[in-house]
Order: sequence, then C-alpha cells, then structure tokens
Amino acid sequence: MKPIQLALALTGLAAAGLVTAGLARPAHAAEPVVAWQGARSAVTVDQLRPTMGSGEGYGEKYTFNADFGERGSLYYSLTVSNLGFGDHKMEAKGRLTLDGEKYTWKKQLDDDDWSFSKSGEFKISAGPATLSGTPDHLVLEALSGKNALKFDFKAIAQPWRPRNGQVQFGSDRKKSDYTVFPLMTVSGTVFADGKLQTVEGKGHGTHSWTELALYDQARWSMEFRGVDLGDDTTLYIRELGLHRDYGAGRVAYLLVTRGKEILVESFDYQLTPTDVMTDGEHENRYQVPESFTLLGNDAEAPQARQFRGKITKKKLLRRKDLLSTMNAAVRMVVSKVSKPVTYQYDSEYLLEVRIDGQVQRLQGVGRYEMTHFNK
Repeated sequence: MKPIQLALALTGLAAAGLVTAGLARPAHAAEPVVAWQGARSAVTVDQLRPTMGSGEGYGEKYTFNADFGERGSLYYSLTVSNLGFGDHKMEAKGRLTLDGEKYTWKKQLDDDDWSFSKSGEFKISAGPATLSGTPDHLVLEALSGKNALKFDFKAIAQPWRPRNGQVQFGSDRKKSDYTVFPLMTVSGTVFADGKLQTVEGKGHGTHSWTELALYDQARWSMEFRGVDLGDDTTLYIRELGLHRDYGAGRVAYLLVTRGKEILVESFDYQLTPTDVMTDGEHENRYQVPESFTLLGNDAEAPQARQFRGKITKKKLLRRKDLLSTMNAAVRMVVSKVSKPVTYQYDSEYLLEVRIDGQVQRLQGVGRYEMTHFNK
C-alpha cells in the first residue's frame, strides 16, 4: 500500500496522536500492515458467511439500516464475539419505527443457540431473527412476541469490497475484512398490534470481521456514510488510526457511487480537519474532527477522476462511553487495555467529482461516527 499522507489544518491533532503522517515506519521497528491488495472483484456468498475465528480478539458484525422517509426507519445487527467467557456468542438486535410506533428486539445467544449455512445459500438463524439470501438480495425476518416482520434488501449499487477487502496486521498477518452494501431498495411487511402493513424505502449495510480486537489494531476508527435518495448517490468513508505497534499510521478508504456506477474509489486521499472538539469529560481528552475537507483521486484512473468535498457537522447526536455498555465479563477484559468512547453526528456533505473534465456535484446528509480506543 502506498504511504498515505494526511493534510493537517490543526497541529493540535498531531500532538494528540489523532492525525498521522501515514504508514511510514517510526524510529522503532513497527509490525507491518498490508491493506487493500489485489484487483476489484465481485462479492461472493462465501464472503458473507461467518468466519468463526478462534482467537480472543475475533469479532464479526452484520449491520443493515433502512430509511422509510416520514414513516420511520429500521436498524438491524448481528454481532459475534469471543470476548469474555465463551466463544462465538451472538447478539441479535433491531429497532423498527413505523408511523409513530417503535418495536425493538435484543437477544443474547450462546454458540449453540444460533446457526448458519456452511454451503449453498447464505443463511444465519439467530433466535428471533434470520438473515438470508445472496449479496444482491438479502432477506431479514424477525419475530418479537406476536409481532413479525420481513424485509427484502435488493442492491442498487453492487455490494463492494476494497480490492481484496482485507487489512493484514503484523508478521502473523491477522486479518480484518470489510464488505460494503452502498445502497439498496428495501420493501417489507410488518404484522404488529394485529394489523398488517407494507413499507418501502432505501437502505445500506456492512459486514466486517476481524481476528484482532479493534483496540489492538487501532487507536481510533471513523466511518461516514452519506446518501442522497433523490439520485441514488452515496459517499462512504472508513478509516483506522493504527495502533503504535503498527506504526501509528492511517488506513483509509473512500467510495462514491451513483446508481449502479462506481464513481470513485480511493485509498490515499487527503482529509483535513476544519473543526475539532476536545472531550473534556474524558481523562484522555480525546480529539474529534467534527468537520473536515476531502481531496483526492480515483485509485484506478487518477488522471481522469478527481474529487474534492467537505463534511460539515449539523449536531452531535450522542457521546457513548462503551465500557458502560458492556457486561461485567467483557468490561473486565477491555478496561485493562482500552478506554473506548464513541461520538455520533448528523452531518451534511458536499462533493464534486470531476470525470474526464466534467464535474458531477453530489450533496446530501449523512451519519458520522468516530470511536477512540486509547490515546
């Protein structure tokens, strides 16, 4: 991977260790990091299946969101983890708001309480919920008491992996793996309170797994997803600020889609903070870029495709100290090595993409999340 240069507007970030000068090695020897190798390729069913890692640091997560406009929204996730007592524990949870009503479910499952298909069609059965299908068409079904729902997620922009989808850490090459579902149509039926309703909207999702706990691979992580439902454009950003054991550099990824087309994919763009918040409530005084600018080129066609833009804070939605949300067993493990705090924002984005001399302007609203694991 090329060295990644991060443009700095505020030197205070560098002093705090949030912004780095890339993946160059520091004076002391650092473990190697290899990211996003190989050629672009289609997402397969096998890449959707749980990997069922054996190490303490293994974790895996499926997350899907849907927006139904004024009628409401859907959030759904499946998380597999080895942290704490027992391996391959799963948390299945979701939240549906529809026409002013709110329905939630959350189930903690041991490894023998959930299952998945090892061949053929992808399917996970997790207590009250199932997730099944193909990368282009996934089906979510869930039960909560007498209520039931079924949602079909069908790809508008094709499911995508940044090249081989993986970042490899250290000489033993422990992996983190990413699949993005940029934009999908969502149609569903909901049986609740004795009546059947139908609903339609747009959605997106991610599937990720890792053999190395996030607090061991990174000091911080950030993710932004912006969507303009009017013309089916999306902006997706994911970054890791690497742990000092891995050189304290930065692994970055940016994807822009319009309809079925990939407009831009970039691994070495510049991100320049323009507005930074210092968390005075935390002993580590974490620094969070709340607004920032973007500048870069497409990885496959750097001369033909360039972009510039900005992400602007609308409001801080919540600050969450993650230790307070963990059960005692997991908190005991994590607190020895990490003090994670997550910050979530509503944001606006504006992006100009120049393709062969013609400029396309993208803008909309999005959700920005940053998590600090340690200084």
